[in-house]
Amino acid sequence: MASATRKVRITASVSEQEQEILAAAADEFATEGIRRASMDAVAQAAGVSRSTLYRRFPSKDALFRAVALETFEAGLARLEDAAEGLPPREAVVEAFALGAEMVQTQPLLRRVVHEDHSVRDVTGVVSSLFIELVTARVAATLRSCGATMPDDRLLQAVEIQVRVVMSYLEVPASDPDHWTADYARDVAQTHLAPMIY
Repeated sequence: MASATRKVRITASVSEQEQEILAAAADEFATEGIRRASMDAVAQAAGVSRSTLYRRFPSKDALFRAVALETFEAGLARLEDAAEGLPPREAVVEAFALGAEMVQTQPLLRRVVHEDHSVRDVTGVVSSLFIELVTARVAATLRSCGATMPDDRLLQAVEIQVRVVMSYLEVPASDPDHWTADYARDVAQTHLAPMIY
């Protein structure tokens, strides 16, 4: 018999179960932070047993990495959608503005970027392979928006921009006015968009 406090699971597939776990974990990490987040609370909110949770995600670090990857993929997809149909420089500006807005409005992103810097201990140093993968994906998006610069120059410019974003995420500006979408739009318009043609 299920515990009175455990929600009744209505999904059966492994895929649906994992999505419920990831959603519950995202809420737990956003509310409690990475260090204080409880695997028991995640299991209870997802309506699964501890053994099921640990079978899918053997540690809190592994669970956080899975949540972070899903959050990253969803965020990048939103940025790609925002860029669709825009000229390449405008795409850069809108993507930066939307990125800043997402950090402010999505509880998990806000918690990780502005409040819970222990994420660096969990994720470790971002690998050069990760930077290359993101750079290639963003460059492909800008190419689809009409960028005409040579491939090597486009990849170079985008890598610089990816590294700028990572720097802002790792060490946020001390002035909260610099966290806004309007500020990000102005910075991108002034300094980053001119790098792309």
